[in-house]
Amino acid sequence: MGRPVTEETTRGGVVTSVDERGIGRLTISRPERMNALDGHAHTAIEETLAEWSSRDDVRVVVIDGAGGSFSAGADVRGFAEQSTAGGASGFTREQARQIISGGSDLVRAVRSVPVPVIASVDGAAAGIGASLALGADLIYTTSRSYFLLAFVNIGLMPDGAASMSFATAVGRVRANELALLGEKLRADEALAAGLVNGVVDDRAALDETIHQVASKLAGKSAAALRLTKSALDAHTMSGFEAAIERELDGQTELLQSPEFQAAITAFAGASK
Repeated sequence: MGRPVTEETTRGGVVTSVDERGIGRLTISRPERMNALDGHAHTAIEETLAEWSSRDDVRVVVIDGAGGSFSAGADVRGFAEQSTAGGASGFTREQARQIISGGSDLVRAVRSVPVPVIASVDGAAAGIGASLALGADLIYTTSRSYFLLAFVNIGLMPDGAASMSFATAVGRVRANELALLGEKLRADEALAAGLVNGVVDDRAALDETIHQVASKLAGKSAAALRLTKSALDAHTMSGFEAAIERELDGQTELLQSPEFQAAITAFAGASK
């Protein structure tokens, strides 16, 4: 038998659908930018997840990326255009705080979904893309995937609660290594470190795994899943909002720093 038919909608570079089993699928589809997230994508993701969170018929949510990447993170090209438009002064404090609030609200939207959220990661999950993936309850990847807290490489710090979610998943010392050195964590290492639930060979195997896991969840008691998730979050995610606030303050300062301004100016020049 074939899989249930879904009706798809597309806006802001995001494709969404809910099938007859109550499985909502949200796919970031900006492959030409490695699914980097701009303001339009942020809005589409947040509004979709808010709408699904209010629906009793949505029992599972899958977040995915099209074209060989999960998400390369924030659309730095857009950052560069905003920053250089202001001349040498770069971002104002208000602009910086608004930018970082966007990433925080994105991950908040994922964490606010009351039903299980599955991240289907193929390729890069970097920057806020890594934070987005770690906001999910279950994470499955292909063997070629990797996670990258690249913030420090351009004079920034993790946001989207990554300073908490990575430390909670892999422990303090390994999280320090990832955040301070800004190096890739490959899929097999992520599995060994307890960051992901499973690693499969390729995209076809990932799709099949996601289908099986989502279908299994969709067949369980929705009330039991919601209450179980809430109880687990009370222990494992209790520091979420505090992490968001610390990162918001730190990133607001760093986005105005000479180091970040130099990095973003160099990026803008290289992109021309």
